[in-house]
Amino acid sequence: MKVKLARIAGFCMGVREAMDLALEVSSGFDGPIFTYGPLIHNPSALELLREKGVEVLKEIPEKGEGTVIIRAHGITPLERNRLEEAGFQVIDGTCPRVIKVQSIAGHYAEKGFLVVVVGDKGHPEVKGILGHAGEKGILVSSEDELKALSLNAPYIIVAQTTQDRERFKEWSDWLLKKFPDGRIFDTICDSTKRRQEEVRRLASEVEAVIVVGGKKSANTKRLAEIVEEEGKEVFFVETEREIDEDALRRFSSVGVTAGASTPNWVINGVLRRVEAIPGKDESIFSRAIWRTLRFLHESNLWTGLSGASLCIGASNILGIKGYLGALIAFFLVFAMHTLNRLIDEKSGRFNDPLRTAFLLKYKKVFLSASIFGVVAAFGLALYLSTLKFVILLFVVALGLLYSVTRLKELPGSKTLFVAGAWATLSVLIPCKDPFNSPSCWLVLFFVFFLVILRDVLMEIIDLQGDRLVGRETMTILLGEEKVLKFTAVLCTIFAVISSFPSIFLKGMGASFLAFPIAFLYGLFLVKYFKREKLGQNLRLELMVEALSMVFMVSSLILSIAI
Repeated sequence: MKVKLARIAGFCMGVREAMDLALEVSSGFDGPIFTYGPLIHNPSALELLREKGVEVLKEIPEKGEGTVIIRAHGITPLERNRLEEAGFQVIDGTCPRVIKVQSIAGHYAEKGFLVVVVGDKGHPEVKGILGHAGEKGILVSSEDELKALSLNAPYIIVAQTTQDRERFKEWSDWLLKKFPDGRIFDTICDSTKRRQEEVRRLASEVEAVIVVGGKKSANTKRLAEIVEEEGKEVFFVETEREIDEDALRRFSSVGVTAGASTPNWVINGVLRRVEAIPGKDESIFSRAIWRTLRFLHESNLWTGLSGASLCIGASNILGIKGYLGALIAFFLVFAMHTLNRLIDEKSGRFNDPLRTAFLLKYKKVFLSASIFGVVAAFGLALYLSTLKFVILLFVVALGLLYSVTRLKELPGSKTLFVAGAWATLSVLIPCKDPFNSPSCWLVLFFVFFLVILRDVLMEIIDLQGDRLVGRETMTILLGEEKVLKFTAVLCTIFAVISSFPSIFLKGMGASFLAFPIAFLYGLFLVKYFKREKLGQNLRLELMVEALSMVFMVSSLILSIAI
């Protein structure tokens, strides 16, 4: 099935900040923790918060204790006062865009203006805005209510932040024409506008659209309405479990979009499920290729091949014959990554739920395969020499040290440990006399930074899941945008300096130029990530792991051609 993901889908800024706040409070505050009403309108996200000990407070009691987080939609001033009087510590998680509407409504109501609010009746955000407007607030949620208005005083018009911009403009213009003594404030969030424009574009390019999100989410329901307005069939689902495979088989191409409160892991699950459905005109050959790639990815065999490719490329540059080093790298990388995913099931649920489900379904098989991989790696290392066995033992010991100590709490420590382990496997294991070979250490230096590049990009893919389970990565600490800029600079610098190996060491062959090629491919990945990252885990991970394969193929071609 050909699947297109909307360029704008999933958590908006306000929802993301509210979720981050709730997760921070859940791990750093003592006593009961609540959100007043659902933090956001998405069952999957709310279930996660319940697992973190964050419950929903539906009614304000006379007496209470603990912390209450105000949801992204905001609340009325009266409700806030009641929460504080009841004894709760109140933390404001209201979306900044909603706070702006509340401020405008309160300011003009105090000056005597009527406040016309265009929004959905009963929606929490609308209740909050009307609460700030007080007696001056008037709700308009339908054309009948609009035409029934009689305004005999100066007024302003504001909108619920997730309203349809076209409808808001149409209603505002009509109202100003009938009652000229008014002023329009376009308070619809830019994210809402772009999301709605994007779903119109998406609907024009596909045969049907799947809208992912909570059934109570106003902005998600509006996306489904827009798809219908565009004349395309729409499937409204909360998770991948609701997908109607038989109905989707009628189409060759399907679009996927999601509301502002839909987590990435839910979008990923839907995408992967839909991609596995045979399209109407899809060939058996293309289906077989996609299924093979998906199996290699979900089984971690692709990651193992990535480790082996890195070793082959490094060995070729160093003029080392044979593939025992590559076999050791394959077995150990496959084994350790599989064991880590089986142990760290929690983050896997969010970062890659389908792969986690696949590994757990065949847990005994993959556990046995991992144990075999470790034994095979050590056996081959011992066959090469006692020194190689000791080096491998050192690598595994460092990995265990990282897992059982507080080192893993240091941001960026995982990236450095993984890069060190992969570089050691790829260079020191196959090298005959590593401690007396300057070229070996030069190659190890550049391989180390290639693996850092790989790991940083993987961190970006897993960003939301890592944040949800409380993992402190460099990407979470610095922010995705800064990390991508840093990575682009890193790729550029290393592509340039690795183009002149003679600066560091005389006599390096032409195959060393595989490094600048690999770093330039890394730069391409960074640019690609800026455009296409959300919900494309399978495709992006395959491309990132292919970094090692690009390096290997380049070194082999260069050693033959030059």
